Amino acid sequence: MRDVPPPLVIDEPPRGVRGRTRAWLRGRRFLLAAVLALVEVVAVIVWRPSLLLAAAGAFIVLVLAVALATRIGPGLGRDLLWVVAGAQALVVVVPVVIGTSLFLGIILAAVLILGLVLIAFRMRV
Repeated sequence: MRDVPPPLVIDEPPRGVRGRTRAWLRGRRFLLAAVLALVEVVAVIVWRPSLLLAAAGAFIVLVLAVALATRIGPGLGRDLLWVVAGAQALVVVVPVVIGTSLFLGIILAAVLILGLVLIAFRMRV
């Protein structure tokens, strides 16, 4: 076998403002989604709406953003919709994870306390 060099790949930057904007947005999609989610969380803390209403609104926006992003063709609008969907996913999922871990922590603490109480009763007898 001969040592064949890999093919030459030329990565040409996108042309035009729209192409550069799309490339910039794709490269920072997760950062922008996290910043948007942080802004939403701060807004909920400051304005104090019903948490159930805020979570329901975030879920509805998540479903709509994903539905629209999968139906439209590639472009700046689709990229923006994926950023919005990512932010809403963070807003919906993070409280659920924290609540679940808090719930599991409470159950674990209750089981531990119950075990200690049973051990204490057994040692007393």
